[in-house]
Amino acid sequence: MKTIAFLFALVALPLQADLASDIRSADGWTGYSVPVIDGRHTLCSWDSVTVMEDDWDRPATALLVMYEVVRGEVERIRLSSPECRATAQVRWLENVRPQDSIRFLRSLIDGKIVGKKAVTALALHEDAQDELLWLARRHPSPSIRSSALFWVGSRAGGRTAETLRDAIEHDPEDEVKSKAVFGIAQLPDDESIPILIELLNTHRSRSV
Repeated sequence: MKTIAFLFALVALPLQADLASDIRSADGWTGYSVPVIDGRHTLCSWDSVTVMEDDWDRPATALLVMYEVVRGEVERIRLSSPECRATAQVRWLENVRPQDSIRFLRSLIDGKIVGKKAVTALALHEDAQDELLWLARRHPSPSIRSSALFWVGSRAGGRTAETLRDAIEHDPEDEVKSKAVFGIAQLPDDESIPILIELLNTHRSRSV
């Protein structure tokens, strides 16, 4: 089985106390590795180029999060995995704590440039369920709520269906309701089909 792999040119740096300051301290690409959610396939994209492997659907062993900084501000976020790396000069930070990564990504979500990409990066973290549920329910932006609901639907968990139903019933935006219905459809059949039948038969909104 043939494997296509692209290697980073890495510069290992000690992690400073403040991850945000460390990432913003120099222009260019800075990245790190954190645990990825179970069952996530390898991530093989870099900028506009996607590289597929013969065994691209194998589980990823980690999540690589990379930020392009221009004049101290994050302009782009790119995601990859150790199984399928892209060529770039990257400052590599060691021993980044997942909770610090989630906190930094959360701070970027309100930004117009990288907000939705930050939601995706956050959602792929192993321990991001609580933050994702909060974004789906409470964030003021319909676009961010929709993105969060998409990822809520892709993750199993006791509060997933509850959060999706709550969005269908109470969110004021049809865009968000639509993502919530889609999220329900991604749940296991024995959970999703009864909910979808109920919504089809009883929900007051024609669009739902």
